[in-house]
Amino acid sequence: MAVNFGNNISHRSSWLESVTEMNPSQSKVSQTVSQTRERAAFQADRMVSFHGRGSHRSRGFTMVELLVVIAIIGILVALLLPAIQAAREAARRSQCMNNLKQIGLSLQMYHDVNKKFPMGSRGGEGSMWSFYIMPYLEASNTQRLATIGKTSDGFNWASPGPYSEADLQNPSYTNIRLVETKFSVFQCPSAGFPDGGQYDISGDNWHVMHRQPCSYIGNASGLAINQNHKDVDRVPMGTLDGVLFNLSEIAIKDILDGTSNTMLVGEAKHDTVAQDRVGGVHRESRIGDRKDHWYFGSDDIDTGSLNPPTGGWDFSEAMGSTAVPMNYQNQFSQYTEGCGSMGRVDCQKVQLAFGSEHPGGMQLVHCDGSVEFLSEGIDLVPWRDLATRDSQVARPGGR
Repeated sequence: MAVNFGNNISHRSSWLESVTEMNPSQSKVSQTVSQTRERAAFQADRMVSFHGRGSHRSRGFTMVELLVVIAIIGILVALLLPAIQAAREAARRSQCMNNLKQIGLSLQMYHDVNKKFPMGSRGGEGSMWSFYIMPYLEASNTQRLATIGKTSDGFNWASPGPYSEADLQNPSYTNIRLVETKFSVFQCPSAGFPDGGQYDISGDNWHVMHRQPCSYIGNASGLAINQNHKDVDRVPMGTLDGVLFNLSEIAIKDILDGTSNTMLVGEAKHDTVAQDRVGGVHRESRIGDRKDHWYFGSDDIDTGSLNPPTGGWDFSEAMGSTAVPMNYQNQFSQYTEGCGSMGRVDCQKVQLAFGSEHPGGMQLVHCDGSVEFLSEGIDLVPWRDLATRDSQVARPGGR
């Protein structure tokens, strides 16, 4: 029902005006009536507006307000992102620590069964310490498929050239399939390795097309700075002061410095970038020219001589030395294609260096199975002592 406020007000105003004309002394009353009429008309207009057009709509955001909100959100994201990244790195570092615990326990179990730790590598044949602990990592069935020693057609840890998926079904390629299989326990999540492995060509031009990198290498020495070191019997990387060197047979009784004071396995930074750039194009030199680390077996360690005790090259694929400072490769900012213009001495040091992708240091497992994170700023003397099993006593044959 419509309310005719206007007519009511008009009649009331006419009556008041007639009263005023009959009595001029009521001028003040007339003014009051006039003001009352104006207020009533204003209220009537508001009522008509309310009933005729509906309620007023809410006002939207201005551009300035919207930009301020976006800026605040951006600031909050910038503040939270480092915390999120730190949390993710902490999770990756924890998983890496678990990997080392499993590796340390497996090496302990191997020692319990064999009364000694495995060889760091078997020069002239190619197998590494990581191959020998497979049964203790619940991979014994996989290990049984591998061949230790050359097959009838000369295959072992690589192929004489590129190969197809069909070729991999040939029994001669069993070891190649093994080194192309991803075993997460040997790869630190922080390393960011490609899932499909990397192309690698050995020093005598044999190929592995999808070789899986490794984040952990054995402790060979606290004295050696060149992986082409040979002992008095001409064994490369043999008779060293560490625990896992070429043809090593070290038992706990030989670790006179104590198992809790001696490194067994530590992290190492495989150069994924250099391997991607040159691994499938250039074969690695026999003395080693890039920082590459792998697990289970190596064609470079396999070759070099028909006499296994004196055979093998590039032993840094499986082992390292604390005679080289931690993360030594970080001193060379342009290190993108192997050793490049780096001198021969530095190139050898880089390949033997322990280190990691973790900010500020690396993790290692001791001979007693305990895992520790060490700061990159550790003094060089205790760092070297950590790898020697007998108070920095040099072995026969020098470095």
